[in-house]
Amino acid sequence: MEREVFTEYVRSLDPSGEPPDAESFDRVWQALEGALISELRRRGLWHHPPSYLGVYGSRSWRESGSGEREVNALEELLAACYSHIFIRRLGGLKAQLRVKDSIDGLVFLGIRNFLHDTQKRHDPLGFRVFEVLRSAVRASIDAGELRVLEGDRRIRNDTVLGFADGARAAGDDGARLEALVAGWNDTLLPDLVTARGAARREVIERLRRQLATLRDHGLEAVSFRQLVDPLKNDVRGRWGALMEPPEQEKAFELGDGETPALVRLVAPDSSVNERDSFEKLVACVTESVDVVTGTAASHLSTLWEFLATGAAETAPGEELALGDGRPSARKLSRHLHIPRERITGLFETLGGLVEACRSASSGKQPVNPFRRTGDPVAGTRSETDTGRRE
Repeated sequence: MEREVFTEYVRSLDPSGEPPDAESFDRVWQALEGALISELRRRGLWHHPPSYLGVYGSRSWRESGSGEREVNALEELLAACYSHIFIRRLGGLKAQLRVKDSIDGLVFLGIRNFLHDTQKRHDPLGFRVFEVLRSAVRASIDAGELRVLEGDRRIRNDTVLGFADGARAAGDDGARLEALVAGWNDTLLPDLVTARGAARREVIERLRRQLATLRDHGLEAVSFRQLVDPLKNDVRGRWGALMEPPEQEKAFELGDGETPALVRLVAPDSSVNERDSFEKLVACVTESVDVVTGTAASHLSTLWEFLATGAAETAPGEELALGDGRPSARKLSRHLHIPRERITGLFETLGGLVEACRSASSGKQPVNPFRRTGDPVAGTRSETDTGRRE
C-alpha cells in the first residue's frame, strides 16, 4: 500500500464536489479495503459473522448476501467506511491538510473509530465484555498483579499479560484456558452484561480476582485475545440460549390465568433514521428505569438491560417481544436472578415505559424519561423528587 495514498487522494479531490477520477478512486478503495481487513483481524472480527457489525444476510465477509444483493459483506462494510471517512469527514481532513503534510494517520484512526462505534451498536454483548474485561485487566495491572509483557500497553487483542517477566503465553494449554475462562461466567452473569454504575465496578473487581487465579492453574502468561474470545463466545452462547422460545411454558401468566398484552421492542432496520429513533427510545427507557427506586429497582434495571441488548442483537425487521413467551419466565428467573413471581409486574412496567417513550418520540413532544404522577409501580419517585432536577 502506498504510504501517502489517503493524503494524495484527499488533496486531489475537487473542492466543487466533482467525483474523483476512476484510477484515483480505485487506488484509495483498495488501500482502504486492506486497512479495513487488517483492523478487522486486529479486533478479532474477521472470523465472526458480519452481523456483529450490522451487515446481515452473509455468514462470512467474502460471501455475497442473500436475495438480490450482489456485493459481498466486506464490500458493504467498506462502502459504509468510505462514507464515514471521505464523505462525512472530508471537510475535517481537508482542514488538517492545511497544517499537516500527511493525514494518513488520521484516516487509520478514522477506520478504528468507525469499527469501534459500529461494533458498539451492533454487537453490544461482545463490546460490553471487551470493555469490562479490559477494565479488570487494567485494575490488575495497577494493583501490581499482572504486567504487560508484549504488545500494546493500552490493552488490545495482541497484548500479552503475565505475572512475571519472561513468561510465555499459553500454547498447548489453550483449550484448557478457554474452558477455564468460559467457566467464569457461571458467577459473573448476568451482571457482566447488565450491571451499570457501582454494580459494574463490583463486576470488574470480581473479574480482577478471577484473573489472579490463572496462576493457580499454572498459567503464567496469556494474550488478551485468549481471555476475551472465550469470554465473549460463552456470553453469546448463553444469551442466545436464553432468547430461544420456550417449548412448553406459557408466557408470563397472571394470577388469574390471563396473559398480559404488552408492547414490543422492535430492533432498528439499517436506515440511519430508524436506528437513530431506536437508540433514542432505548436511551429514554433507560433514563426512565433509572428514576425507579425501591426493592424492585435493580431487577427492573437488569431485565431492561437484557431486553435492550437482545433487541440490538437481532437483525433488522426482527422483534423482541416483551410478553409473548420469548424468553420464558423460568429461564429469565434462573439466568437473571429475578424472583419468578416478580417478572410479570416488571414486564408490565417496562411495557408502559416503552410505550410512553415511543409516543413521546413521535414528534408530539420531546423524548424524555417517562414518569406518571401516581404511578402504581412501587418505588417510583414522586413528581417533587424527579421533576425539578436541572
